[in-house]
Amino acid sequence: MFTKLRSFFADRRGNVSIMFGLTLLPIMGAAGAAIDYSRTSGSKSIVNAAADAGALAAAAKQGTAAEREAVARAVFAANLQRAGYAHPVNVTYTNLTDANGNVGFRVEAASAVPTLFSHFVGSSNVNVAALSEARSGYEEPVELVFVLDTTDSMEGDRIVNLKSAVNNMLDDITSRSTRTNMLKVGVVPFAQYVNVGLGQRNAPWIDVPADYQTPVTTWTETVYDFVGWTNCRNVSYPAEPFVPPGTCMRDGRPRQCGGSPGRPARTENVCDPVYSTVPRTETRTGGGDWVRWDGCVGSRTYPLNTRDSDYGTRIPGILGTSCATPIQNLTTDITSVRTTVNALVTMGETYLPSGLIWGKRMLSPGEPLSASATPGTRKIMVLVTDGRNTKSPTYPLNDGADETLANQLTRETCGNIAADRVNPIAVFTVAFEMDGLETKTILTNCARASGGQFFDAANSEALRIAFRDIANAIYGVKLTH
Repeated sequence: MFTKLRSFFADRRGNVSIMFGLTLLPIMGAAGAAIDYSRTSGSKSIVNAAADAGALAAAAKQGTAAEREAVARAVFAANLQRAGYAHPVNVTYTNLTDANGNVGFRVEAASAVPTLFSHFVGSSNVNVAALSEARSGYEEPVELVFVLDTTDSMEGDRIVNLKSAVNNMLDDITSRSTRTNMLKVGVVPFAQYVNVGLGQRNAPWIDVPADYQTPVTTWTETVYDFVGWTNCRNVSYPAEPFVPPGTCMRDGRPRQCGGSPGRPARTENVCDPVYSTVPRTETRTGGGDWVRWDGCVGSRTYPLNTRDSDYGTRIPGILGTSCATPIQNLTTDITSVRTTVNALVTMGETYLPSGLIWGKRMLSPGEPLSASATPGTRKIMVLVTDGRNTKSPTYPLNDGADETLANQLTRETCGNIAADRVNPIAVFTVAFEMDGLETKTILTNCARASGGQFFDAANSEALRIAFRDIANAIYGVKLTH
């Protein structure tokens, strides 16, 4: 018997099969677990994506909590169906509100995914969970300033289309939520000067000379009174040919000018005037006109004209100059903003830094216009222009014609805005029906440096779309979890 046992233990002919059988089980278990893990990861991605989509769609929907939940349910289910997800899912939908109304939406989903292999080791299901939360941009305060080109080149359809685009954007952003107390809007119309309004005359940051009257002068002239006509006769004139108009430039924009319509041959009755032969003396007066301040401001000396600081050196008021519609400082009263926009008129030539620096000043706490210093306030500037710089500073006036200098000052002003980390401003720039490549490049770099975006709007429809996209960038819903 002992001999047989010894032979059995010494016999190794079946060992390989036994060892293979023993190691096959953990190998198959590991492979099965890997397959189940891959399936679970895919399921989790599908559920997460569906929850994200549902939360975003509901947060973007204006309406009651029930209406927003209905949107979330429909979008969540559609995404699962599109992905072919067939496992049961428990979902909780939560409309997020505060005292001012809807602020976001949350979707929480849980699903048990059956395993293919892991159940052999006691795990029949793997739990998959997703939590998605989307919130609207109205959750945070926003200060938005429109910096609008109102130069001569914007005359006609351009200014009409610009007003329409701004009003449409105001409709867009105010219709997305009732939280209008979180939104302040301002307007800076600009040309070579900006009009800060007559009410700012005595502000500590501005230097406006006193209005004055030109000297009154008196002189006498000898005159002969008209007494009648004589030598009346018919005179024939030849036909005058049509003279086509020529081309002249106005704020860098070509326009038709001159020319005459032409006249046919004609006969006219012509008489010679008769004057008295007895002279008399008449006293005449000239001068005495008032030179007044209409709200226009010019440029501080370089480099202060590119900076929003050091207002101990005051901003110069310019007498005897007409300028654009007065600025509308930041306000929650959107009706007042619309009134300013609808009252825009065109005059003057283009000096982009004047608009940029006043847009910056309007969005900055402290002098001169004292914007909000509330932490978390988003500051947005939207600049629209149709042309290149046609004016440059001569200090304090902006009546030069050095385009190279004006472009350099535009770049510096943009750079200073982008460099302000204490009061960051995102600048969105729009080139409206513009041909100038250099100016487009300047506007592109200005926007990108500040975290904004450049739009090349070749026509009124493109301008409308640009404003819609800017509104989406400001107030589009975003995932927060």
